[in-house]
Amino acid sequence: MLREDAQQTGGAVTSEGDPIWRCAACGADVARDRDRIPLDGAATRAFVNPEGFEYVIAGFAHAAGCADASESSAYWSWFPGCSWRVSVCRGCGGHLGWRFSGRAAFYGLSIDRLKAP
Repeated sequence: MLREDAQQTGGAVTSEGDPIWRCAACGADVARDRDRIPLDGAATRAFVNPEGFEYVIAGFAHAAGCADASESSAYWSWFPGCSWRVSVCRGCGGHLGWRFSGRAAFYGLSIDRLKAP
């Protein structure tokens, strides 16, 4: 991608081989597509929280555009042996998903809150 194309991609200079997932609310860079990981063998997984809200999440090994917004908790963890923290967009502060740690470390991000590359 040429430098002049950066303006059309929210200021990020990327190449075709390095697509970026962005925040659906503000367009900020969240994670690189090359950092996608399967969740228990699937590209996405659907989970329900204690209040009955369903989330369809995708896994990412890294998500530089996320910031932690809660203390760590093991309550109702969707992944046994892992605790979680709420993850928000560094650009706008919108809730994007969760950072899991413990037996594994990864991000589970709501696909409806991201713009796919």
